[in-house]
Amino acid sequence: MRIKIGLVGTSQKSFPGPKEEVYAKICEQMKQNAQEMGFDFVAWEKQVIYENEAKECVKFMEEQHVDFFMVLNVSYSAGFLTPIFYKIKGAKVGIWSIPEPHEGVTLFNSFCSNNMYQGINTQYFKDFGIKCKWFYGMADDPQFKRRLWVTVKALGAIKKLKNSKVALIGGFAPGFYDLYFDERSVITKLDGIQINRLHEYDEIIKLANEVTDEEVKPFLDDLDKKGIKCTPNVMKLRGWSIKMYLAYKKFIDMYHYDAIAVSCWPKFQDDYKYSVCSVLGMLNDDGVVAACEGDLMSAISMVALQDISDESTSLMDFAAFDNSDDSIMLWHCGPGSLKFCRHNGYTLDENYSGMEHPKGKIVGTAVVRNMVFDPNKITVFRFSGDMDRYINLTGEFMGDVKPSNCGSRGWMNHLKLNNKEINAQDFTNTVLSSGIEHHYPMCLGDYGEVITEMNKWLGIKPVRKIKYENYLQDSEDMENE
Repeated sequence: MRIKIGLVGTSQKSFPGPKEEVYAKICEQMKQNAQEMGFDFVAWEKQVIYENEAKECVKFMEEQHVDFFMVLNVSYSAGFLTPIFYKIKGAKVGIWSIPEPHEGVTLFNSFCSNNMYQGINTQYFKDFGIKCKWFYGMADDPQFKRRLWVTVKALGAIKKLKNSKVALIGGFAPGFYDLYFDERSVITKLDGIQINRLHEYDEIIKLANEVTDEEVKPFLDDLDKKGIKCTPNVMKLRGWSIKMYLAYKKFIDMYHYDAIAVSCWPKFQDDYKYSVCSVLGMLNDDGVVAACEGDLMSAISMVALQDISDESTSLMDFAAFDNSDDSIMLWHCGPGSLKFCRHNGYTLDENYSGMEHPKGKIVGTAVVRNMVFDPNKITVFRFSGDMDRYINLTGEFMGDVKPSNCGSRGWMNHLKLNNKEINAQDFTNTVLSSGIEHHYPMCLGDYGEVITEMNKWLGIKPVRKIKYENYLQDSEDMENE
């Protein structure tokens, strides 16, 4: 979601550097960054020296509803400005200094001022717990731009989450007790998010029954035109699948939801011998976050991932690990988005875990997307528990190079947990010893740094590596930073 960044320059008269020229140049560079990174930008034109000027600036920035307030110490400036800037209402704070020559007269002493500001915040105002991110360099410096981009993405995701409306339809899957959470904790961290758990399965069925064959036909024609292979059972049920897709679309439009979590079994299987997996994939194709098995916390996590990546997301199980090549398999019955199989493509198949199997016979329920994910960088992230911790895994899908089970799936290697390399066995041990929920939202791209910063602003702790040992381990065995 688009954020607004406010900038103020501070200085003192006692340093002789060309402060006005430097500040004007940086403002122009920030305008260019705003265009490239997709944020709104507002600058306080006059550099601040005195307290009354700082108060006037902060009042203006609050009225502008800035999301991130950057304090640029163009030169060394007074410490008494610190509490005025750092206590701005409704915005996160960044502190910024610039490079300068290291010979002759000190022109700015900018970096030292940054150090003092941060020290004042941490030592003198420690009871306020104000988080502040530091920056260094001219605004067109590549390292500065990368650091700023991470913040823009992280704060944009937080803003999106706080303005989101999410719903659970039909409850979560029977026995999936690990998906419980206290929504009050979520509302506390994401003030403004709207959560509705009261919708029922029958609401969707009613809407699906109202969809006409004429509305369905263009979608069936498109499948035929694309040559999507289908099993015989899928051929019988794919029209019903399109009706379900259109029903969910209408439902989401009616209530203006940003994300839904769907109870996809057992009612669909009991009533129709049918699986709704491909429908969730279609919704995610459209940019509508849809999580299966009633996993509302994953749906919320997927909202963040979609906003960060500008790509559709999907929800997976962690199905296997392989120590021989340090890979793990992410798999689910068949809700994968087309974004993950642009090259490999998919077929419409059946969910072989949805019904009882008579001895010697495999029973399937349609319709799922059977796909192997293309080679791509991947980010796996979910809020865990009562949003008091999170999992942050990055890596790469390997493509169709190893055997894998029917469904939407991919083997993933080059694993990093919290932006640090981890082998498959240690990752597996971390998940099981710390008791992470069995669902893993994912998006295309490596956004591990953004995930880390987003949660740092929110005050949520990462799940850290637990190195594999042969004795009993739990969360107390997590490695320290």
